[in-house]
Amino acid sequence: MNPILCQEALIRKVRAFFILLQMILFVGCQTPRVVIRHSQSTDNPVVQQQQQQQAPVVKQRPTLFTVSFLGDVILHERLRHHEEVSNEGYEKIWSSIQPYIDAADISYANLEGPVAPEVGGVSGFPLFNYPEEIIPTLKDHGFDIVSTANNHALDRKSKGIIKTIENLKKYNLAFSGTVTSSKSAADGTEAWWGLTPLPNTSSYIAWVACTEMTNGNKDVDELVLYCYKDREIVKALVQQLKTMPDIAGIILTPHWGEEEKFDIALGRKIWAHQMLDLGALAIVGSHPHVVQKMEEYTTADGRKTFIAYSMGNFVSNQPWTPNKTSMMLLAKFRMTPKYQLEIDQIKYIPLWMNRTTDHDGTSKFRLEPVWDLSKKPTDAVKIWNEQLGKELRLRSDDDVNFFFQK
Repeated sequence: MNPILCQEALIRKVRAFFILLQMILFVGCQTPRVVIRHSQSTDNPVVQQQQQQQAPVVKQRPTLFTVSFLGDVILHERLRHHEEVSNEGYEKIWSSIQPYIDAADISYANLEGPVAPEVGGVSGFPLFNYPEEIIPTLKDHGFDIVSTANNHALDRKSKGIIKTIENLKKYNLAFSGTVTSSKSAADGTEAWWGLTPLPNTSSYIAWVACTEMTNGNKDVDELVLYCYKDREIVKALVQQLKTMPDIAGIILTPHWGEEEKFDIALGRKIWAHQMLDLGALAIVGSHPHVVQKMEEYTTADGRKTFIAYSMGNFVSNQPWTPNKTSMMLLAKFRMTPKYQLEIDQIKYIPLWMNRTTDHDGTSKFRLEPVWDLSKKPTDAVKIWNEQLGKELRLRSDDDVNFFFQK
């Protein structure tokens, strides 16, 4: 071979070797990816599968979307007994507000307790376990996603969580807050979050649920996401979801606070503000079984966000006035040109749970919107006014219909 060509070939090889060596050294000197329990990645196959199944093909121009939020679904024994005798369907309980659930683009509720009758049978307080029919009832009557992270999540231990998730998937009802395997959550094959598609777009709202505790039941298999113990994980989830191009907004649904208390601990406010600053759009809490104050919060980067610290009950047999006094929270979001959601309006409908005795001797439950507060107990009116205020209250069916106009 020509000596000059041989020399040039040698130079090219040496140059290629040094380029490769620089690349190796560059990668090796980078800060390693922090591996945390239950971390998620942007190429999560669970998310990809959900997107393939749910995502419409074409993004349309920015528009308005509405989301309805309802509180705790708790199937106490009296409530279940009436359904077992009457067989009328649980949806009859909330039939008076069904048009508003249907009008919303996305509807959410907190499913407080396992739905795993195969694991120890159906039961009530203090260790709940609900009949399977509650899941298709919620799904068929407008609910798109539920939270499964709450203090009763482990009432049937790990088996109950796994079976609940199987039943939710069986009826294609999205959920967030629990997983079937901590290993699969850690390696990204199972997601902590739930996704709800925004109509006529290829964008989603991502939901992250967590709980403060599980009534002392040990989470030996690490199947529950905790708001405080797993604070760094929740923060990482928000940050990771924020980077996903198809996620238009992130909503957190913490299960926290003290039951029957209206006070909001400073720690909860700090936690909420921190998550909103990291990129969340809204925080909607539960657990106290009473409504608590709402708060608008402007993040460090200038975004308008909101917090509803406690929604109160949705379906329940708690007979005391504060527990029967709740709300339906309605949020209207606007899609920006960058396909990110921002708050347009926040309103609420006061709700009241009626319990009467049916002809068969069982207790009949009916949830109703309250337009005329003077017809309800003084204590209830005081709660609505002091906790939720008058400014955001919808006062008639016409008000609600106007809210849903786009």
